[in-house]
Amino acid sequence: MARKKKYEAEHDNSERWLLTYSDLITLLMIFFVVMYAMSNVDAKKYEQLSESLGSSLNPTGYKELAQDASSGAIKTEEESDQAADVMDPKLVAAYEQIKKLLKEKGLESQVSVGIQERGVVVGLMNTVLFEPGSSEIRQEAIPTLIQIGIIARDVHNYIRVEGNTDDVPQNSAQFPSNWELSVIRATEVLKLLITQSGVEPDKISAVGYGEYRPSVPNISAENRSHNRKVDIVILSDAMDKSESTMSQNTSSNNDTTTKKDTKNKE
Repeated sequence: MARKKKYEAEHDNSERWLLTYSDLITLLMIFFVVMYAMSNVDAKKYEQLSESLGSSLNPTGYKELAQDASSGAIKTEEESDQAADVMDPKLVAAYEQIKKLLKEKGLESQVSVGIQERGVVVGLMNTVLFEPGSSEIRQEAIPTLIQIGIIARDVHNYIRVEGNTDDVPQNSAQFPSNWELSVIRATEVLKLLITQSGVEPDKISAVGYGEYRPSVPNISAENRSHNRKVDIVILSDAMDKSESTMSQNTSSNNDTTTKKDTKNKE
């Protein structure tokens, strides 16, 4: 009887490994099921979640410097293509023409083009347009500027030329501050687009932002080079209507003033 009990005990102990083995197989099966489920997550939902977390954790709105060397952190090409889906077809056509032009001239690393809410934005680094500390446009940049101006002109929307600088102070007789430098450079580009590209003077304006609207923070030499630029903006239809309203109001006020002056003379 004692030998029988000893045999049964040894038999029971020898089969306990089956329990461990079955547990291991069960865990492996669960692991692979979870991995398969994760591999089939909706990519779009994941992207939306990522963007939502990014905007929460990055309140300043600045993006990483994975960008074109000329543009600052304005819009990636993919984002511009997405924006093009809701943009007026004539602006999309202008965007495509300018992008093709820059590719043909090999200027993608120095001149950027993107679509934003305010319109088609062409960003030209100052190293392409001007000598350091100068407002005179380089001769080799003029043909490209003329062609960009012709494309912008044919859209028939308003055009705004925006001058930008970095935060390095200016203190010369010609440019007492970055305000003067940004405004004068933008004005020089404006005059060229009027005289060489045939843009109507009442359809274009120039502004200077100095150092106060940087595309990226002025925290390094590389970032500062991105902020020294002139943007040519073909305004979106919403912005275009605003410019048109302002133009009409100015014209109406001028007419009223002229009539008053004529009446007073009489």
